[in-house]
Amino acid sequence: MPTRHASTDQHTDEALARLGTPVPDSALALRARERITDVATATLAKHSVGLLAAYDLGGCYEVDGAIAAERLVRLGGQPEARARAVHDVIALHNDDDLPTGSASEVVLPWDAADTDVTGHRLADVGPAIIPGLLAAYPRLDFKREFTALLVDQVSRKPACPAAAMIAAGILEEIAQAPFES
Repeated sequence: MPTRHASTDQHTDEALARLGTPVPDSALALRARERITDVATATLAKHSVGLLAAYDLGGCYEVDGAIAAERLVRLGGQPEARARAVHDVIALHNDDDLPTGSASEVVLPWDAADTDVTGHRLADVGPAIIPGLLAAYPRLDFKREFTALLVDQVSRKPACPAAAMIAAGILEEIAQAPFES
C-alpha cells in the first residue's frame, strides 16, 4: 500500500503557493489528502482516487469515487449541499457534456481532468505557469499508469463510460498528449 510522504506534500504545497494557489488546509481537506495518499501511488494521487481498489464499490470508477468523497465530506460534518457538490464534481468529471448551469466547482475539474489526461486545451493555460505546475504535480509515469487503469476498468466493467472513452480513442489521445509521461 502506498504511503504518505510529508516532504513530497510540502514540496507540492510550496510550489503551488509560489503560483498563487495555496493548498486548502481545513481539517476536511487534510483528511481527504491523507486518504488519497494512503492508498494511491504518487502518479494517481496527483490526478484522482476513483480507480483504486480501496474505493471500488463495483460501479463505474467516477461514481464510486464520488460516493467515497461525498461520504468523507459528510463525515467531516459539512453541509449536505457541499457533500452533494463534491459528489457531482467527481461523478461528472469525464462526461461528454455537463448539465446546463453547472457550478464552476464542477466545470473547472471537468476541464482540468481532460487537460491533465490528454492535453486538451493546454494552449489555454498560461505557458509561464506550466513549469511551476509540473514541479508541484510531476507527471511521473502518468500516461502508462493511467492507461493501464482504464484498460483494467473496462476489462472488469465493460458497461461503464470508460469503455466508450476507449472506443472513442482516449488511449491514443493519452499517448499523443503533449507531456513526456
